[in-house]
Amino acid sequence: MKGDDKMERFDGYLFSKLHLIGSKSEGPTYFLQQFDYKEYEVIKHAHLWEEDPELHKFLARKVTIEGAMSLNGIVYKNIMKYKPTGVKGEKRLVVDLKLGTDILWVNKMPPGPQPSQPMDLTLMVKWPYRSIWEGLCPSTQMYDFFIEHEGKTIWTWSQGKVFAQVITPVHIPGGDFHEFPEVWKVNPEDIVSEGTYTARAIFIASGQEVSKDFEVKMAH
Repeated sequence: MKGDDKMERFDGYLFSKLHLIGSKSEGPTYFLQQFDYKEYEVIKHAHLWEEDPELHKFLARKVTIEGAMSLNGIVYKNIMKYKPTGVKGEKRLVVDLKLGTDILWVNKMPPGPQPSQPMDLTLMVKWPYRSIWEGLCPSTQMYDFFIEHEGKTIWTWSQGKVFAQVITPVHIPGGDFHEFPEVWKVNPEDIVSEGTYTARAIFIASGQEVSKDFEVKMAH
């Protein structure tokens, strides 16, 4: 980025689209959907057919980007987890994450392939007011789940799933929690060590995230 470019702040939801030319992939193109629902391409720091590792780790998250607007899109210098501007009195959803267990026992005996083990994950969303919360998602995907260990994501619920790329209204009536349950089908072969793992969920329409730790132990 040129030194005389004016640095700006861009807040929104980061997502990507994969373009195909014949049988060859052009690689992901990254977009920022701002809170007024305008979309801008975020120019990646990588070859056309490659992922941008810095952008890719913030996919499906609410982010703050520092950079400059060009004719082709946002030329980013820094990207980080969304930093609110500190508006006082802003009403927000209440989000929570419920896990099926605090200790996941993984059976790796006898040696060899083992059947998958289910672990329940439930994203809980509540609007604690006598009204209806309204938001938008950039696709039909409303939420996502992740399992992380030692700073690496080892499972993403949405991976391999297809969602229509259409703006999707989301309405949460006031009152009780609304639950979004999914299941992580744990492949014992993917668990290489015991320790503390993190389950993380995001409610895409509001950009809010919630996470909880759990322990993984090997059953001998």
